[in-house]
Amino acid sequence: MNDALVRLIREPNGCFEQTSSTTYPLVMAQQYFMSHEGVDPALVEKSAKILDKGYNRLIGFECKSGGFEWFGQDPGHEALTAYGLMEFNDMAQVHPVDPALIDRTRGWLVGTKDGKGGFTRNRRALHTWITEPECSNGYIAWALLETGPNEGLSKEVQWIRDAAERGHNTYAIALAANVLGLAGDDEGANHLLDKLAGKQEADGSLSGATTSIVGSGGEALKIETTSLAVLAWLKNRRYAVNVEQSIKYLAEVCKGGRFGSTQSTVLALKAIVAYDASRAVPKAPGTAYRLARSAQGRD
Repeated sequence: MNDALVRLIREPNGCFEQTSSTTYPLVMAQQYFMSHEGVDPALVEKSAKILDKGYNRLIGFECKSGGFEWFGQDPGHEALTAYGLMEFNDMAQVHPVDPALIDRTRGWLVGTKDGKGGFTRNRRALHTWITEPECSNGYIAWALLETGPNEGLSKEVQWIRDAAERGHNTYAIALAANVLGLAGDDEGANHLLDKLAGKQEADGSLSGATTSIVGSGGEALKIETTSLAVLAWLKNRRYAVNVEQSIKYLAEVCKGGRFGSTQSTVLALKAIVAYDASRAVPKAPGTAYRLARSAQGRD
C-alpha cells in the first residue's frame, strides 16, 4: 500500500472534480501514512504540501449562494457538494480545514431537502452525475450523516430504507446500509448487510450493481459497490469474514496506486483506511492497558 500510495502524489489542477481527483485520494493516502510507522518523513511532508495546494484550489469553487459546482458558478450541485463535504470532512483529519466551511456546506445541503424524503436535483451537471433517486438521495444522506448528526433527516432515512428494501441495485443498497447504520437503525441496516452478503462473489467483490452516483460501470462500479459494502460491514463484527474477502479483492485490483476511476479510488482507499483502523492496536502499551493487565495478574 505504501508503494502504491506514493504514486497518488500529483499536483492538483482543473475544475472542482478534477482537483478532487488528485486531492481526495491524497487525503486518504495521508491518513494511511500518518497512522503507520516507518513512512519516510520527507514523503509525508511532500504529500502535505500538495494537499495544501489542493485545499486552496477547492475552496475557490464554492458558489456565492452556497454549495459547490465544477467552476463555482451558481447554483451549486447537490451530489457534487455532498462529495465535497465528505472530502473536506476526511481532509480535516490530516490538514487544517475551516470548520465554518464544513458547517456552511452541510447547512446548504440540508436546505436542498424536497420535503418528500429526497433532495432536489439540479439538472445542470457537467460530466456524468446521475439523478437516479436511489443513488442521489442515498449518496447525499450518507454525506450528511458522515459529517454530522441525523436530526431532521428521519424522513430521508425512511425513504432510503424503503427504496433499498424493494430495490435491486447493489450499489444503492450498500449506500442505504451505511445510511441506516449511521442513523442508528440497526434492524434495517442488518437486513441490508445480509442482503449485501448474499451478493458477494468468490473473489470478494459484489455483484448486482447497475449504476452509481457518477454513472459508473464495469470494474469501477464493482469497486465502488464493494468498498461501500466494506464500510457498512465494518460496523458489525458478524461480517468480519465478508470484510476480509472484500479487502483482499480491493488490494488485488489496485493498479499504480489507483483503483479505476476517481470515485472508485476514493471509496476503495476509504474502505482500506477504515479497515486498517478497525484492526489497529496501540503502538505502545498505555496506562489503561497496563492497569488492565495488572488487574488480571498478567504483569
